Amino acid sequence: MAKARQLAAYLGPAVLVSLAFVVFPLVFIIVMSLTQWAGIGPATYVGIANFRYLYDDTTFRTAIYNTLAWGAAGLFIQTPLSLATALILSRKPTLWKLLRTMLFVPSVISSTILALMWYFMFVPNVGLVNAILNAIGLHSLTRTWLSDPNTAQFAIMVPFVIYIGFGMVLFLSQISTISPELFEAAKLDGASVWQLDRHITIPSIRRSIALWAIFIVGYVLRMFEYPFVMTGGGPANRTMNLSLYVYDQMVTANAYGLAMAAGVVTVILGALMMSAVLIVLRVIER
Repeated sequence: MAKARQLAAYLGPAVLVSLAFVVFPLVFIIVMSLTQWAGIGPATYVGIANFRYLYDDTTFRTAIYNTLAWGAAGLFIQTPLSLATALILSRKPTLWKLLRTMLFVPSVISSTILALMWYFMFVPNVGLVNAILNAIGLHSLTRTWLSDPNTAQFAIMVPFVIYIGFGMVLFLSQISTISPELFEAAKLDGASVWQLDRHITIPSIRRSIALWAIFIVGYVLRMFEYPFVMTGGGPANRTMNLSLYVYDQMVTANAYGLAMAAGVVTVILGALMMSAVLIVLRVIER
């Protein structure tokens, strides 16, 4: 009996917090996704009509595609960049502490501020991007980056991909825990730098890589600032993602029931993405 009380005392607060901030909101969203609701007043039950609307909505399909594209960019571009940078800085080259600090600083700055800064960098007439292209003679590459359907998505994903500081620090902290004796023994056997990284460093930090992959999935599912500030989902909804779609349905259209349905789809998509990441990582570990 005493053990049961101790267990309840330890787990009780966590269970209550989970119920209040995870389980109850999720149940509320699922229930309200089956209704037509303007945010105030009574809600009208409509069954799966909201999900049928989402299925036929090309903008919603674009939002899903863009969200998956953000996830792919995070997993296959940002993660290797973070890992490569961590591997280089772990060898403590000249000015490595300064480089580490410079790369990490954007991680502590508001994403809204960063998005606003990049918005002005891509502005056609006064933006730094076009100014650099003109200065080096690449006039044909200048674009109206944020209003061109062919380049808008690329433009708003650039800052997300190049800000690698958080992942870099995560990998660096794990690399620092590896015993130096492993590297010394491998060097005595004639191992090259690439072999050290491939056979010692990367396998030793694989759990950190798995954790970072989960962070990436969670981040892209709630990605809002860059598309909202830089393009507002345009042009022609080409940069719309799931978070911005939910926002538009709630704030612009007052279609809270439809927004809840989109939220349910987001939760399901997130669960599938995380499951896929974990399955791939388990296969790699074998």
